[in-house]
Amino acid sequence: MDLFAALRFTEDENLTGRVYWYLAPFSVKEGERVLAPVGPHDKLQCARVERVENFSEAEAPYPPVLCKSVLLRYGDREVKEGVFDLGGVRYDDRHYTRPRRILIAKSEAAAEGLSIKKCNICDENWLYEAAEKGTCILLFGEDVREAGELILRIVRGEDPDDVPPSVLLALREKLR
Repeated sequence: MDLFAALRFTEDENLTGRVYWYLAPFSVKEGERVLAPVGPHDKLQCARVERVENFSEAEAPYPPVLCKSVLLRYGDREVKEGVFDLGGVRYDDRHYTRPRRILIAKSEAAAEGLSIKKCNICDENWLYEAAEKGTCILLFGEDVREAGELILRIVRGEDPDDVPPSVLLALREKLR
């Protein structure tokens, strides 16, 4: 039995008239808001859970092997105490950043037990490391909040003059 959620994408006028079935890899409730991938590029959008059902593969409303999955609850950004995900943040009128790409914390110790690459924002190359493809990275240090805000401004399309275009592009690709 697989848990399915019927989602209504309320922020996209092209999708609001229908519900779409998604696999729910964690427990969700009717009325809850979640983030899920949409379209051929799997951009994350916010949806409201309309219905939740367990189905066997034979009864499923959509073949499970072809079905996309809910990624996270809307607003669920604390990975563990003191460690926050830059995923799940709105970057344009209807899309949200991808989870588990860049995490932030005040200290390296806060992320103990997480198997991720760690980078102190005091290091000269922290922005280049954050932009690395295929890596979930923890940024830590005293000014980590400001570093996270800089990255989110870049993802939203604001281009600081002192950041190379290749890094701007890589950060956008990583989080969008």
